[in-house]
Amino acid sequence: MQWVVKINTTASSAARHAGSKMLVLGDGNIVGTIGGGKLERDAIAEASRVSSEQGMVEKSFVLNEENDMLCGGKAELLFEPVGLKEHLVIFGAGHIGQALAPLAKQAGFRVTIADDRPEYANAGRFPDVDEIVSEEYPAIFEGISLFERSYVVIVTNKHVYDEEVLRFALDQPYKYIGMIGSRNKSRKALDHLRKDGFSEELLSTVHTPVGLDIGAETPFEIAVSVLSELIAVKRDVDTDSLSMRLPKEVHAK
Repeated sequence: MQWVVKINTTASSAARHAGSKMLVLGDGNIVGTIGGGKLERDAIAEASRVSSEQGMVEKSFVLNEENDMLCGGKAELLFEPVGLKEHLVIFGAGHIGQALAPLAKQAGFRVTIADDRPEYANAGRFPDVDEIVSEEYPAIFEGISLFERSYVVIVTNKHVYDEEVLRFALDQPYKYIGMIGSRNKSRKALDHLRKDGFSEELLSTVHTPVGLDIGAETPFEIAVSVLSELIAVKRDVDTDSLSMRLPKEVHAK
């Protein structure tokens, strides 16, 4: 993994100003500089430690005599990954999740499977995914990291879990959220969140019922419709005329 390291803010007389950047290569070599010295060395070391994390990571560094930086104050550094894949988190390891995961891998997504049932969420059923998280709700969320290029597909085995995942995901950065279910069930879930203070603007980003309207019936066909919608969102294609989303008036107060 390669990281662009940028000085976000400084409260000191550091050598480089806010906005200064350097590229940390996978072997630890750098292109550019954020001022040299121990701050730069610490940033390079930190890049190797956060290489398994997803998305942009912000870290604070204290600049004082103790760590050989006499200028004092602190620096906020932003670590931004280069070439990170779109990340798909499938909540639900049932038939649809099992059908969708290999298709998404072929389409270039990094895929995480999350389910509270270890007999479903395991390497035997999902041999090619990048990550499997199997914990009870809500502890399962502690093992999930979302960022601005994350896609969330909610196909759990219980309606109450679908809604719980939706609440979690809407509080995170994401590119796409899709939830399976009938129109009636989707309305009820959104109404519950609306009553709890989630804004109309935020709720309108949820793709539910999930997938493009291709008349899908089998788990494989549903997986194809979902993947088609993911690709359309990835390519910034307007899916309103093709999707199975609730009409906009459903989201109006």
